[in-house]
Amino acid sequence: MRHRRVRVIVSLLALALLLAAAPEITAQPRTPVKIAVLRAAFVYFTPYVAEGKGFFSQHGLDAQLIYFRSGAETTTAVVSGSTEFGALATEHVTQVREQGLRLKAIVANLTDSPFTLIVRKEVELPNAARGYPHVVRDLKGLKLGVTGRGASTDFTLRFLVKEAGLDPDKDVTIIATGGVSTSMAALQKGDIQGYLGFEPIQSQAIHGLGIAKPVIDIRKGEGPRVFQEYAYNSMVAKEEYLDANPETARRMVAAVLDTHRFLADPKNFEETVKVAEKYFEGINPALLRQILQESLKAYRPVITRQAVANIGEMLRFAGLVKRAPAYEEVVDTRYAPTRFP
Repeated sequence: MRHRRVRVIVSLLALALLLAAAPEITAQPRTPVKIAVLRAAFVYFTPYVAEGKGFFSQHGLDAQLIYFRSGAETTTAVVSGSTEFGALATEHVTQVREQGLRLKAIVANLTDSPFTLIVRKEVELPNAARGYPHVVRDLKGLKLGVTGRGASTDFTLRFLVKEAGLDPDKDVTIIATGGVSTSMAALQKGDIQGYLGFEPIQSQAIHGLGIAKPVIDIRKGEGPRVFQEYAYNSMVAKEEYLDANPETARRMVAAVLDTHRFLADPKNFEETVKVAEKYFEGINPALLRQILQESLKAYRPVITRQAVANIGEMLRFAGLVKRAPAYEEVVDTRYAPTRFP
């Protein structure tokens, strides 16, 4: 018994000496990054959830969401270097390349095109039963709102109008109305008769306030073929930043992938609603639930080759780019996921 006690004491002393000699283990500091987003818009819901549920911090990122009023402003923030990342319309990556500005997408936040073209209830739509593109011709002479000049809403609306046989610079008046609150106010007051909207604008206008009706809902498969496989919003950074910071890029992708897994699991729906209530204050909770039930399927991380081809086709037809870029020019294949179970 005495010998066994001695052996135990010797073992404990050896362990103490080993621990004393070992280097001190310290928590690794998180990498600070800024992410350009819009405020209170469901196309940016993935980064909201990544922040709200702690997925950024879990992957070593001290992420700060920086809010802007339009997609054009978020793109400018990334190009200028005032933010390291942006949750941008993937179209912007394609568009700015022709200006010599090299951005790349590393993971999708939202894959479906999120738009509904809406008009005030009193606007007559004699071609409504004929659907797209005929019904868009009923908008001739109207004032139509978008978030900002050069934003995704702007050139998507121009594409829809042009494909319907109208001139977007002559047959309609396109007005930049800013973010969600100012755009809703413009539609409610009648400063604009229509709007190309993404959630929560269309649901608020149609179901919440009852002041609008849909013309075409791209989310339901209405409208042009090119929008049926898309990569609408992605996490984007400058090429030189991605080259210099590969580990940060991988952490960002991992955080977004975990966010998508969380959103895809039906067991997390109630927690998802709580996140939405935090980032969309003042919206009826029942309306938030309805929006989430209809929208969650669109939050997927993979940017497909066909999606990039469709983006290029849309921008080229709208006269916004001269050449549709190759997939590798838009997507950084070192980081972008190719499948999502």
